[in-house]
Amino acid sequence: MRTTITIEDDAFATASAYARARALKLGQAVSELIRRGSEEKLPLKQKGGIWVFDLPPDTPRVTAQQVQQMLDESA
Repeated sequence: MRTTITIEDDAFATASAYARARALKLGQAVSELIRRGSEEKLPLKQKGGIWVFDLPPDTPRVTAQQVQQMLDESA
């Protein structure tokens, strides 16, 4: 199918790089990226009216102190 779309600059750059790396036409690359993105099922559940990731039980906890440390490091 042939169509015209408007996409953000960063999305265009990502699709172009993906196409070049795989020797695809841009349209083929965009189609592949859309398919890949729509196949990804995030492990989400609703908890108290808020959507949260449903992580495996053995996933390490992240503390407020760790978050603050990462924020301080990125500043």
